[in-house]
Amino acid sequence: MKSSSNKSPQLSQQVYHTLGKYLQRDPKDLHPEDSLRDDLGLDSLQTIELVYEVESAFDLQIPDDDFGRLTTIGAVILYLDERLHGQGITLSSPQTTPLAKNSHPTPLVKKPKSRPTSKKSRS
Repeated sequence: MKSSSNKSPQLSQQVYHTLGKYLQRDPKDLHPEDSLRDDLGLDSLQTIELVYEVESAFDLQIPDDDFGRLTTIGAVILYLDERLHGQGITLSSPQTTPLAKNSHPTPLVKKPKSRPTSKKSRS
């Protein structure tokens, strides 16, 4: 695992840990220049699953419009560095669980309201 030029080595470590866990690979075998598609062999669905894992690990939502930026491991780290440091969030350890509750810069998808139960016919 090579270090990348971001502000937080803890962030890099957590990203490598999250990616390694998802990919079932040793994080030490992952490098910032590794392409998610070409080097790691992820297809579109796997990339979406990986983004979900990253969102869960960092307790944030990545808008669909930002998916195109996430092409390499280094790009994922840079993106998260921008998002987290832009919000003033700091990491306390490389394997922390969700970082900051309610720190979603984009609105969450609301669950659909349940349908009302059918009314009994009156006779």
